[in-house]
Amino acid sequence: MLLSNNKDDNQLTDRLRDYLQSTLHLRLDLKPWKGSSDLPLSLARGFEFRQAHIFSIPCIFAFVSEDAPVTPSELAKRQDRIKRGAAEVVIFVFEHMSAYVRARMIEKGIAFIVVENQLYIPDLALDLREYFRTRAPLSSSSLSPAAQAVLFRHLLKIDHKIWTPSGLAKELGYSAMTVGRAFEELSANGLAKVIPDGRSKLLKFNESPEEIFKTAHPMLRSPVKSTHFFQAKRMPKGFQSTTLPVQFPYGGEMALSEQSVLNPPQNPHFAVGPTNWKILQAGDYGIEVIYQD
Repeated sequence: MLLSNNKDDNQLTDRLRDYLQSTLHLRLDLKPWKGSSDLPLSLARGFEFRQAHIFSIPCIFAFVSEDAPVTPSELAKRQDRIKRGAAEVVIFVFEHMSAYVRARMIEKGIAFIVVENQLYIPDLALDLREYFRTRAPLSSSSLSPAAQAVLFRHLLKIDHKIWTPSGLAKELGYSAMTVGRAFEELSANGLAKVIPDGRSKLLKFNESPEEIFKTAHPMLRSPVKSTHFFQAKRMPKGFQSTTLPVQFPYGGEMALSEQSVLNPPQNPHFAVGPTNWKILQAGDYGIEVIYQD
């Protein structure tokens, strides 16, 4: 939950007050933390800071935005950096959290509160667990981009059948946390099975690739946001190089021809993400044109 306006701010802070009053029987006087203005922007981005006392111990409550790009390892680093300039106990506040992230947070000794669900503050010897709320999986009507990436990784490269989030994260370009959520999503939609393995989780596909694709097909959505056409620059006579962006991944029928017996299209297709799109717009590979079939 992103604390982007007073209404959302008040809702979550009020729920935190009620939660701590019902569990620890204390009244929490949450106020803006004055030290937040001294933090570097890179350290403060994605957080809303409050301060209060728990049993006379000064604490900093860092409310974590839902879309904040932080992993348990990054939170541990930020916690250490905040503590260097403050004597307070640093506590991260979430509205929900996956079981995988919870295990990693406890493993690293990071204090956190999942409002109305769990409280873990090792500096104060507090560990209270009720029921655990996880992010509800997406509707079976569609899969998230990360879940589709895991699915197609299995369908196109069946080199083994059981994976861990960390084992796939680097290859797919996602964080282990995001891959872990993709595992849960695929399991919730009946496409695979998640097997607990200590503090991690394993993903296992039981059906044949044909059966898995048949089941998943109604849930798939195109990753293409828009299509653009470019006229490549001409190479000077006698040069054997190319002005095509060959370092970009193939897309469309071009990508399909690489994985099948289909002939490649006459005009090559490339898949372009936000970073490569800026490079393409710079004009080094040609100019955008209006395509006429």
